[in-house]
Order: sequence, then structure tokens, then C-alpha cells
Amino acid sequence: MSLRLRLIGPYVSEGLRAAAIMGTGDILAQTVVEKKQMKDIDVIRTMKYGSLGMLFVGPVLKYWFGLLDRTIRGKQGSVSRTLKKMAVDQTIMAPALNFTIAGLVGLINSEEPRQIMERIKVQYPDIMKTNYMIWPAVQIINFGLVPLRYQVVFVQTIAVFWNCFVSQMLNEKLSKSLDEVAEEQTSTSLQSN
Repeated sequence: MSLRLRLIGPYVSEGLRAAAIMGTGDILAQTVVEKKQMKDIDVIRTMKYGSLGMLFVGPVLKYWFGLLDRTIRGKQGSVSRTLKKMAVDQTIMAPALNFTIAGLVGLINSEEPRQIMERIKVQYPDIMKTNYMIWPAVQIINFGLVPLRYQVVFVQTIAVFWNCFVSQMLNEKLSKSLDEVAEEQTSTSLQSN
């Protein structure tokens, strides 16, 4: 096996796994939360959301968990090391990852930069509030009990439900907010004429 394949292989497999999990989360959002029938699922939306897992989330998390493991020293599974890894993860990666995903959803949906900023302004605070109610506990279990090679898999398994929530938020709240923005633009346009 070539060196290049050995280096990128793990990132590709994590990307494929994240794509499947994020796509599943979007399908759950559409069927369970939005109450769509299976025949009415927006397959393009699911593929776009899943592509974020393939090209971004899976590879980034694979790299991040390895970096945390190499950087934060201590006995594997110790309470001190586990809490340090969770604190660094939730201080650095959680805000950055959620912010980027909120922006990327707008980008893959061909939104204008102003719309993407509105997406982030409206949805990011709620996403982060919910993040901090769920992910610190998940990451304590992950960093304390799960071997490094399975940490992304463990997180992505929990993320099926997280992605259901995020997908639903990014699709529902944005449409309401952008409708309000469109109404304001129409109102402003009419007033200036």
C-alpha cells in the first residue's frame, strides 16, 4: 500500500462514516421532526448535508482527536486528562465546528453572504446552548472510556441525534428568518419608491 493511501485512508473512512451519519440525521429531521413522508424527503438536502460530513466533519474530527491525544499528556482514561481534553474540545472545537457548519450549510445552499451571516446570527446561539447541555458529558465518556481509534465513531453515533437537531434548526429557523428579511427588504424598497 502506498504511503499516500495509508495517510489519507483513515480520513476518507471517517469522512464516509460522517457522511452516512449526517445524512441519517437529516433524514430523521425530515421524517420525525418535520413529519415528512419518506417519499417526500428532500434527497438533495440530505446529500448536501451528508457531503459536509464527508468533506469536512469526518476528516476534521479524525485530525482533532489525534491532536488532542498527542497534545494533552497524562494517563489514558485518567479523570484529569479526560477533563482537560473535554475542556479544550468544548472551548475550541465545539464553537468552531458549529460556526463553520452553520456557514457551510448556507454555502452549499447557494445563499448570499448576507443570508449566511443571518443564518449564523439566528441559529448559532441556540445551537451552542444545546451543544453545552449535551456534548461535555458525551466527551467525558468518549475521552475517558473509548479508545482513540473509536472516538470519532462514538461521537458520530451520538451525532445522529445531534445532526437531526442541527439539520432541523438550520432548515426551519433560517426559512422563517429569511422570510422576515425578505419582508423587510420589500417594505424598505416600497418606502424608497
